[in-house]
Amino acid sequence: MQNRRTKSPGEKSPGEKSPGEKSPWILAAAALVVGVGGLAFSATRAAPMRVITDYSLNVLADEAQAMHDCAECHEAEYFHTCDTCHDDHGAIEMENVPFYAGIMLEGDVPTPGYVLLDDILPYRDQPHTHLPLLDFLTDQGVTEFESVTLASLDGGFVTLTRENLTAEALLMPYEDGIRFAAENLHISSWIKGIRRIIVVGAATPLQIEGQVTSMGRLLLGPSLELTVEQTSVMLQSEDDGKVRQAQAGSRIIGAPLTALVDDPAFTQLVVRDSAGKETRLNAEETRGAVIAQLRGQVTLVLPERGRTQWITNIASLESK
Repeated sequence: MQNRRTKSPGEKSPGEKSPGEKSPWILAAAALVVGVGGLAFSATRAAPMRVITDYSLNVLADEAQAMHDCAECHEAEYFHTCDTCHDDHGAIEMENVPFYAGIMLEGDVPTPGYVLLDDILPYRDQPHTHLPLLDFLTDQGVTEFESVTLASLDGGFVTLTRENLTAEALLMPYEDGIRFAAENLHISSWIKGIRRIIVVGAATPLQIEGQVTSMGRLLLGPSLELTVEQTSVMLQSEDDGKVRQAQAGSRIIGAPLTALVDDPAFTQLVVRDSAGKETRLNAEETRGAVIAQLRGQVTLVLPERGRTQWITNIASLESK
């Protein structure tokens, strides 16, 4: 015998609509009627007819449903349009909303890269908003580590070992960024405007001159910023016919090779990747080289060569 559940008062059956709830198709049709016949009912302008040909009924239905939901709380004259948030070329003008602000997660982590602030603290405008630093690291797949370094945009940083971190070590909103504070740590270790988080893991999968290390450890040592792939770009204006130029390129920060090898005056460098492939380079080919973390891979960046000739997933290097 099948069990039957008695429907409670006010409960809807599947597909049943509550009084006043409108089908999205009805709303889409209503929006279409209003757009075409709006001028007849004192509207200042009608909706463009191309909405019928450029957009599917499903899209129009979704937009009509969204407008209907907004109308329950807002007066029509306060409805949002694209111009509410955007200016020329999609520029965002919503004040204090860091849509694309993020923190660079680097070092010995499963997936290095940018983490959006809204993914870390999605409810920034609510009271008592915070996230334990340990929970953030766990969310990023970091479960075992030796230390974590928090660095701010103005050059400040704080390094904390695992044993000094508790559930009271919190990430919290700060203006257009994130700050760190912990009641059981000295206030000098609190930091505002965090832009980088560098993790040093327990494992040491990289070997340099016979010494084991890791990308997280290298990022905390001497660093060098260099320009790569710089080129001249130009465009002829359709307005005045003039050709205007600019220089475009990339800036990469990494550990300089000269600070890692035993003898900076070496004649040959032997590099092996994680698959065991061996590459031999002379001193001229490695001039200005750095070890950097690019797209999650430990990479030997060779400024004298194109990007396709950089050595990725390196496991060891030795100078001779």
